[in-house]
Amino acid sequence: MIIDIIRLVIILTGLAVIPVLFYRFPILPKCSEAKKSEFPTVSVIIPARNEEKNLPLLLRDLCKQSVAPLEIICVDDESSDATAQIAAKYCSSVVSTPGKPEGWTGKSWACHNGAAIASGRLLLFLDADVRLGRDGILRLLQAYSGHGCTISVQPYHKTERVYEQLSMLPNLIQIAANGTALRNPKDVGLYGPVILIPEEDYRRAGGHESVRKCIVEDMALGKRLRKVSLRFRNYIGDGEISFRMYSDGLKSLLQGWIKNMASGALKTPPGIFTMVFFWIASLISVPIRLIESVISGSVSRTLAYVLLYIVWVLILYITANKAGRFRLYSFVLFPALIAVYLGIFAVSFYKKAFAVKVKWKGRTVAVEDKSCK
Repeated sequence: MIIDIIRLVIILTGLAVIPVLFYRFPILPKCSEAKKSEFPTVSVIIPARNEEKNLPLLLRDLCKQSVAPLEIICVDDESSDATAQIAAKYCSSVVSTPGKPEGWTGKSWACHNGAAIASGRLLLFLDADVRLGRDGILRLLQAYSGHGCTISVQPYHKTERVYEQLSMLPNLIQIAANGTALRNPKDVGLYGPVILIPEEDYRRAGGHESVRKCIVEDMALGKRLRKVSLRFRNYIGDGEISFRMYSDGLKSLLQGWIKNMASGALKTPPGIFTMVFFWIASLISVPIRLIESVISGSVSRTLAYVLLYIVWVLILYITANKAGRFRLYSFVLFPALIAVYLGIFAVSFYKKAFAVKVKWKGRTVAVEDKSCK
């Protein structure tokens, strides 16, 4: 009886924290009639390693912007494909990074080299898989003008293939853990795919050199900004700013989340971490209790947990569709997604705890340095 009460409390607590964790999904302000000449100049910096498929799409988007950037700098991070040749067709500058120094992650080294030659007052770091609508940069600039601080965006996640549905839960958990969707946002760190930062603030915070050892460099850079009393604001993307994560295949998806998951969890504030824990525990408990009820032959309990299962399907449908485009079957079959998520987290935690190196884009990535905590 006591165990049943504890289980029920966990489930109900998980449901109760949803309005707190996902109170709102802040999106960038819509376009206004502001004079484009009033905005500071923008240097776009794209770190790219083996991005011959994604890079042309982003570069074409940048060529169509209603507010043109001052320059587009693509940093070829020792690619083995046609990344550099493609970049040369569109970019103001193509930087080929010298051999990555010991103690640097590849992305931070690429961003550091791109920022070193940028001449704009604002630096816009974009991952190669980001897609921008015509007013993408304009909306970022309007947000910057409104707040006068660094702006970062978790792009709207577009999916195409079945395996990409596995990112639904990690995406939601990332948004919740970063505090972006709270009523009073408690942004923990930046979102790496899209970061618009004043050049002066970037230098003052130490730039990517200050987070050179960090696997989750976006979270660490946000921490550095706070350390020097600089503000930032996070947003969730819509159709204007989107991406397709891990389009290279299932292996890429698994490696990406394994690389980031445990390190990101350790940076989550205790209060938010506790709420996320109960949210996940409730999500896990309902299908397990449903199976147990069916096996025990309890009609009343089975009906109760069927109802709770439907409630969770609806909740996931409503929340996840604000963060990305996911298929209906991924909500109905959410227990399968939970199982994969738990497996990824277990592997990520194991590698973090026992200092096991991880693979990412053909490189062996060392365990995150203690200075990144």
